[in-house]
Amino acid sequence: MEDDITHKKDFKEAIKLLSKGVDGDKKAANSAFEKFSKLREINPDSAMLEAYYGSSVALVARDAVHPLEKADKAQEGLDALNRAVSLDPQRKEIRLLRANVCVRLPESYFHCSKMAIEDFTLLLNLYEKDASYLPQKQVSEILKNLAEAYYNVGKPVEAQVVLQRLAKQNSKNK
Repeated sequence: MEDDITHKKDFKEAIKLLSKGVDGDKKAANSAFEKFSKLREINPDSAMLEAYYGSSVALVARDAVHPLEKADKAQEGLDALNRAVSLDPQRKEIRLLRANVCVRLPESYFHCSKMAIEDFTLLLNLYEKDASYLPQKQVSEILKNLAEAYYNVGKPVEAQVVLQRLAKQNSKNK
């Protein structure tokens, strides 16, 4: 029982470190990666841990100096995120993590913007069925990233449609 409490505490701390890493703190990104790696060893069947691990590996890749290490780590992170989605394909947080990583990876190398489009579209469809599914701020962020993903795959018309939807939503929420 005590181990479970410790693991939950470590998981929450790792998420905070990951967030700091996303904001540019390289030391926090590495610490998040280390924590998620250890937690993943303890619970290798957890889709959530796999997703956060994948996201942390991708973040470490962002900060890597050597191009091969950068590419290998990014692919490792993407593979973990794909495993997480296959373990729990309907989990909102997992889809968000994968989509956000995919939209930021270079399309010319990883070709994963289509996955981001799939994930963001799924989330928006679920939101349309139930407006409480996502907070408005998150919907705006998803729309912005979805437009970027469409641009990444060479679909500017679709991107513009999404940006119009974003503008409409933003004016409605003012």
